[in-house]
Amino acid sequence: MKTQWIVGLLVGALVLGLAGGVVGSLLLPAKGDVGALTDRVARVESGQKELETRVTGITTSGAGLRVGVVDAEALFQKVFLPQVQTERAALEGKTKDIQALQADYAAGKVTAEVYQQRYLRLQAELLEATLAVNMAMLDKMIASPGFLTLRSDLQNLRTQAAPLGTEVTAAVQEAQVTILDPTGFAQRLQQLQTSLQQLDELLTQVAAVKIVEISQQVAKEQGYDLVLRTRDVVVFRREATVVDLSSDVEGRLWRLFSS
Repeated sequence: MKTQWIVGLLVGALVLGLAGGVVGSLLLPAKGDVGALTDRVARVESGQKELETRVTGITTSGAGLRVGVVDAEALFQKVFLPQVQTERAALEGKTKDIQALQADYAAGKVTAEVYQQRYLRLQAELLEATLAVNMAMLDKMIASPGFLTLRSDLQNLRTQAAPLGTEVTAAVQEAQVTILDPTGFAQRLQQLQTSLQQLDELLTQVAAVKIVEISQQVAKEQGYDLVLRTRDVVVFRREATVVDLSSDVEGRLWRLFSS
């Protein structure tokens, strides 16, 4: 690979596990500094630790404590994924094309050599579709007033991702003719996929931070003492005393992308 990417971000319980990412299981190039985004995620992690400390201090004498819950994963699926619905549909189409090719090969309809060439071409096109999903989400975030505090960092991230797009395009073009070195080409695709996974993970974390920030706003305005995430944190709640704030948070999240 011509480019080097930053790998590894500090994340807490609140910013993990959001529906597998913007594209699902594929994804960041980062030749440069994305420290501001990393710092924002780290601050959320710090807030989670403070929350855990407060929860530990709760006893049965804490009558009157107002507790809410938020389904962060559902909010991610409801609000963020629809922003790139068209691009995700194209990605799913490429996945189905690969599955159809695999079925034809298993049924003996194509030779091993033909299968290898077509499979690598489709894999390259799949990466192109994956990149399109991530860049569409990144562009939506950059254009949104709700991400104004992160705009310069997101724009910098887009610039840093440009070389990755060039490499993906080159791979797709190369795959349109006979691939002379299938093994080497497959290794290149694997490296590109790793970079794309990093990009998807970072964008998912940015979305998660927004969910947390808005959840905090709602909680403060409505006078809640604690707001917990339903997944990985809450295993039981008494409906009469613990209120689900997800719908209030969802409305504000949609406004992030309103024109």
